[in-house]
Amino acid sequence: MDNVNHPKHYENGPFECIELSRLLSSDWGQVVQYCFRWQHKNGVEDLKKALWFINDALDHNVPPIAAWSGENACASHDKADRLLEILATENWADLGRFWRELKHGTAWTVRLALTEKINEIEKDGE
Repeated sequence: MDNVNHPKHYENGPFECIELSRLLSSDWGQVVQYCFRWQHKNGVEDLKKALWFINDALDHNVPPIAAWSGENACASHDKADRLLEILATENWADLGRFWRELKHGTAWTVRLALTEKINEIEKDGE
């Protein structure tokens, strides 16, 4: 097991988390990492950390999928969309709605989806 280069909590999904997070801005990359691993590392605390990064992004007007420039911009955006679709379809980490909102919604709807998931988990006592 290589906890530095390939931690299990980032590798056990349908693809390695870094494949998606490297395509995003810093705040949104952190959001993806915390949501990707929450069930395998720190539980709901990781979702709350992700929410903190969403709020920071909203405070600084950072969009969920950053506007890329250059010749690889379309390819990067398309790859992010494909990876988010995989996560949404598989309901990865029981966050299907969150991944769909990250792909199709706004920063506000992403925040709402995650907030509602946190509330559901805390209500159910997971």
